[in-house]
Amino acid sequence: MKRSIEYIVSIVMLIVLTVFASPLYETAVVISFALLITVLTLQSISDSFSIPLTVLQLTGSVIHGVFSQNPFCFLLMSRISTPKHDSLRIFTPALFLLTSGLIKGETLYSVLFYSAIITVISAILYATEKLIVHYFDTKDRLSHSVSVCALGELSEKKLNEELRIKNYLSDRNARLEERENISRNIHNSVGHSITAAIMTLDAADMLFDTNPDKAREKLGSANERIRGSLASIRRAVRVLDSEDKPAPLSDLCDSLESICHSFTMDTKIKVRITTADCPGDKLIPSVHSEFFCSALSELLSNGVRHGNADTFFVSLTYGSKHLQLTVTDNGKSDFCGDNSADKIEGGFGLKKLISYCEKNGGKAEFSNPAGFKSVVTLPIIEEEG
Repeated sequence: MKRSIEYIVSIVMLIVLTVFASPLYETAVVISFALLITVLTLQSISDSFSIPLTVLQLTGSVIHGVFSQNPFCFLLMSRISTPKHDSLRIFTPALFLLTSGLIKGETLYSVLFYSAIITVISAILYATEKLIVHYFDTKDRLSHSVSVCALGELSEKKLNEELRIKNYLSDRNARLEERENISRNIHNSVGHSITAAIMTLDAADMLFDTNPDKAREKLGSANERIRGSLASIRRAVRVLDSEDKPAPLSDLCDSLESICHSFTMDTKIKVRITTADCPGDKLIPSVHSEFFCSALSELLSNGVRHGNADTFFVSLTYGSKHLQLTVTDNGKSDFCGDNSADKIEGGFGLKKLISYCEKNGGKAEFSNPAGFKSVVTLPIIEEEG
């Protein structure tokens, strides 16, 4: 940005001063003009200070000032700067004008008068240029800070989503272990009780004719055993019924649209989403809904961070046996078939998406046809409310 501003200011000054100059030697002025245009252009595209270019600029400026009858042409000397002594540009035009005037034999008063005026103009130009550069640099830093802050917030949201999914999976694993315990308890206790009740009933049947009182006692004992077994089964069913309820597909659609809207609000990046083909009354596991939300946040963030994408297309489609999330961006990426394995292995986010999909019988595919494309698919068995 600084180089661009210096280039624009220098070119404008060169053109204006040449137009208002009264050249004694037109050829020399034209040559110096062409030389300065070339040097200034080369300096504008160079990232480092170059002594040869600076010497050429000094030569062209001296020729332009000496062979022009307009003393203000020496202002071109103010465009010559060095990294460590940039402020000296304010006094350089006056110094060369004073030296040239004394050599030509001009009056000291006239030379000092124009030198003072040129010094003031140089100072004003120097201060104005610094203010413009500072303004644009501040604007760029602010814009970069806003983008970094937005990505930081998105990362925090993604981590929160991951934490919720992790907690859910942890709870789910705990419930699965509890199911196994319940199944084992039903088999060990209820099964034993029912077996004992059957044997008691058989004994009661054998005693019914010879000892009715004893048979009646056996029937009561069997009845208690069966009632106790029934109570154990009911307790197990109540535990199983406490599982999280399935979530309607419409809630997932709303959540994805909310993520896209928040992403656009935070980063000013366009995200177009379509969920029109998804029947809102269908029910899906809550953990899948959480996963798709986390996956979308991950893919949007990756598109900006790794591909500098500024446009995203998101679609959620529902099939008879699967639910598919597709995210496409226009970012620049070197992702291809040859390095895809290394890229995925090195990227924790993509690796995690693939791992979750494979554990649940789905798949996650990534390609880079004309911008990065992600397709995440999970099998869906329609849940009943």
